[in-house]
Amino acid sequence: MRRIIELDAIRGLAAMAVMIYHLKPQAFALHGVRVDLFLILSGYLLTSIILKKGDGARFLFTFSVRRWLRLWPTYFIAIMLLVLVNPWLSKPFPMDGLPYYLTFTQNVTRYWSNTIPAFCWYFEHTWSLAIEEQFFLFWPVMVMLLGRRRLVPVALALVVMSVVMRSLGTHWWLLVARCDGFAFGSVLAAIFLEREQVERHRAKIQLGLSLTSLFAVGFVVATTTTTLEMDFSEMSLWPSLMVLSWNLLYFGLIGLVILNTGHPSLRILRDPRLGYLGKVSYGIYLFHSFVFVSLWALGRYLHWGEPVWLDVAKIVLTIVVASISWHWIEQPIANLKDRFRYEPVRTSSLPLNAHRFGGVRA
Repeated sequence: MRRIIELDAIRGLAAMAVMIYHLKPQAFALHGVRVDLFLILSGYLLTSIILKKGDGARFLFTFSVRRWLRLWPTYFIAIMLLVLVNPWLSKPFPMDGLPYYLTFTQNVTRYWSNTIPAFCWYFEHTWSLAIEEQFFLFWPVMVMLLGRRRLVPVALALVVMSVVMRSLGTHWWLLVARCDGFAFGSVLAAIFLEREQVERHRAKIQLGLSLTSLFAVGFVVATTTTTLEMDFSEMSLWPSLMVLSWNLLYFGLIGLVILNTGHPSLRILRDPRLGYLGKVSYGIYLFHSFVFVSLWALGRYLHWGEPVWLDVAKIVLTIVVASISWHWIEQPIANLKDRFRYEPVRTSSLPLNAHRFGGVRA
């Protein structure tokens, strides 16, 4: 699968945006829609793999193991450290929710209740990782059954479902109310599956994505300004549309980046420093809350107050911790993926992408 360097930078910028939002939520509001960048990128990258490799032998096993090696070890190490340190804290956290966090179901009780099992609130942001794990538990099978031609209408149906469920008050940390990001990413995977077809229709795709982005900008302004003062503890129509508007904007912009990869105008996204942030973005996402609270506690003990330099220190130390995580934990474990390579696509079977670009025939 062709690597798009610019997407590493976008992933790094998304991680920084989430971190800065959690650092100063009052100053950088927008109710956490930055995480949808991650969801769309995951939907695009993983659905692309499914479409390209899904006809290979033992694909589901290989796909799952490679994902687990990338995400699970660091996540479970972080939980293990919390469980070991917790008894020594001045105010230990309740561990009622531990079984849910260990199974990526930390918010599932919101389907039938307004509460969730008590756990360390520094882990609450992992709701997005949980719904990603839930989504890709069934999505590979769905894509393999649907094929590319039927993938797009089903993905759009998931977008509609998410908007409706949020509008009806379903908590927006639940998969049924927040899978529009994954769905939009999957549509991008279907659009950009075959390079020859993309080049043949480049002008039309460029125009479509540009118009989508321009419409989304207006949509974002209208919905975001309407919802800034709303209480997001209970979802309704306008907050739901606000999430949709940002997803639509991310869809258009990421699509334009994919289409124009290598273009001089995207040179900044090929900066190796931004690329490195993308490489360590998982560690930034996973550990920033722990770094923040540790430095906050230290500052409180030493009577530092809340100076700007302390906020800068929190960001810098988070990147340092994420770098250590990448070089000493994530990368060595991820290298084990080489032992689980995708089998060649069976030429005797109908490929998932075997149809004309316009969806004329399967």
